[in-house]
Amino acid sequence: MAREMERLIVFHADRCISCHSCEIACQMENDAPPGLRLRWVQDFEEGYFPGARIYFISAACFHCDDPSCVAGCPAGALIRRNDGTVVHLRDKCIGCGYCIQTCPFHVPKFSPSQHTARKCSFCTQRIDRGLEPACVAKCATKALVYYPDGKPPVPLQAYGTPEKLHMVYKLDRNPENYQLPHPVPGNEVAATQLWKWLIGLIPGFGVALWLFKNAADSNQDEVRHD
Repeated sequence: MAREMERLIVFHADRCISCHSCEIACQMENDAPPGLRLRWVQDFEEGYFPGARIYFISAACFHCDDPSCVAGCPAGALIRRNDGTVVHLRDKCIGCGYCIQTCPFHVPKFSPSQHTARKCSFCTQRIDRGLEPACVAKCATKALVYYPDGKPPVPLQAYGTPEKLHMVYKLDRNPENYQLPHPVPGNEVAATQLWKWLIGLIPGFGVALWLFKNAADSNQDEVRHD
């Protein structure tokens, strides 16, 4: 199937002032419950007074070209559209948490109040109507820029560009300074994370089975005694 024009959001670190407007706009647009952020602004510091400096990043789903969350979802609640956006279908989500474990960027979050995973949807409900994503529309300094055709006017050197991510970062420091994994992880890393998580569940299953067996044996002894 031929791909549509692939969407792109570029974050310019040198323009961000940590006003959190993008974060608030995202919360309101996507009806996210209190305390659960689908986009979040992080502050970082370097150096010491009087030469200390502070810098920021506005983080959200990267909308990977080959998303491990889609491959790992047993309910089909995550899909990759032809325009490159990775969308979470809440009505299909069973809250298993596989997407949380397989995402190499640790983006999806679990909502206890909604009993589902949540993540940035690239505001597909807006871009399908020709609008900008809410975070972009509310960014006063143009730190977030949306390209509906996926093509900036000049060649872009940014974190995630070679890997064809659809949310990329134009940084003014090394990725490690922003707590971004470098090099950009792929599906092999996500698969390893999932296996570690599944293996970690084995002891818990073992204890549960042992307790269940003991309870069953105890009930049988009571029946015999009666």
